[in-house]
Parts: sequence; structure tokens; C-alpha cells
Amino acid sequence: MRKTPKKELASAHGRGVRELPAVRQRSIIDATMRCIARYSFSETTIDRICAEAEVSRGLINHHFQSKDELMSRTYERLAADLLEVSRQAAANATGPEEKLNAIIKVCFAPPVFAPKNVKVWLGFWSVAHSDPVIHKAHKELYSSYRLALKKLFDQVGEIRDVHVDSELGALTLTAVIDGFWLELARDPTSFSAKDALRSCLLIVDSFIPRTKSGRKRG
Repeated sequence: MRKTPKKELASAHGRGVRELPAVRQRSIIDATMRCIARYSFSETTIDRICAEAEVSRGLINHHFQSKDELMSRTYERLAADLLEVSRQAAANATGPEEKLNAIIKVCFAPPVFAPKNVKVWLGFWSVAHSDPVIHKAHKELYSSYRLALKKLFDQVGEIRDVHVDSELGALTLTAVIDGFWLELARDPTSFSAKDALRSCLLIVDSFIPRTKSGRKRG
């Protein structure tokens, strides 16, 4: 049987060392999200995260310098997941109108639009005004998200050959989506995802009315 050269062993060992922290960190962050959904942000303690992740406090301290860093990294992961789902939805659509509709749709479909997931968002929203780290991450997320929506509003306006206040449109659409998420957390039975989606699409049409003929320019 061929012996594995020392260089290959070192390389394989090196890969394992690099991969293990990322896997561990992701597992701890996932456990943090579950705790926030179950207990709320303020009631999520390191002890509860340890129990949920089935790890020691020392291991969490090894991967995260403080609870603040863990919470910041958790919010960053939450935001990155949303942006990635939105990007994928837009990439799979053709044309500005379809891309805008696709981004709205993912906000009201699994895995984004689920009570447990929305509760995690609400947990971070509850401290975004008082926690400087979360506030910074929140501001960056919403700025980039609204900018992407603004660009699509402008493009759809060009296609429909109408003037559009794209900045206000992006702001309004984001606020309406957030409003539905808040209501979902309060009472999941008060409306359907279909109702929420239809309402948001009407917002788009109110800011970017179609031509009288209903045809696109071109």
C-alpha cells in the first residue's frame, strides 16, 4: 500500500485546520439564530447558545472575542443570506421588471418568509438603534438593498416610458415589506404570503404606472 507523502499529509492537515473553524463558527451562529427566535435577542445568553450548539463556553470564546462579536457576525450572516437569495432570484430572471418581481417574491417565500426567521430579524431590529455595531451593519444592509431596488425602479421606468421617483419607491417598498414581516411576527394568520406579494407589486405599479396601452416601450 502506497504511503502518503509527508507533503500531502501536511496539505490535507492544513485544509482540515482551515475548514474546521468555519464549520464551527457557522454551527454556533446557527445556534445563536435559533436562540434569538426562541428567547428574543435580549434573552439570548452565551449559556443558552452553548446549550443549543452543544459546545462549551471556552469553544465559543475561542472563535468569537465577545458576545458582541458573535451577535454582529450572526447579523452579518443573516443579511448575507438574504442578499444572496435576492441576487440569485434576480440572476434567474430576465429583464428589469422580472428581476424586481423576483426580488419581491423571495421576501415572501421560504426560507426568508417564515415566522422563526422573521423573529430573528425582529430581534436585531429591536437593538439596531442602540447597539452601534448592529446599527452599522443594519445601515449598510439597507443602503445596499435600497440602492439595488432604486436601480431596478429606474430601469423599469425607462421600459414603461414614465418618470419615477425611484429613491422614494425603493424606500416605500422596503418599508412595506418590513411591515408585513412585523405583522407576521405578531400574527402569522392575519394575511397570506400571496396577499403580501400582491400588495408589494401594487406598490411598484403605483410608482411606475404602465402606459395606457399596457405595452412596453421599444
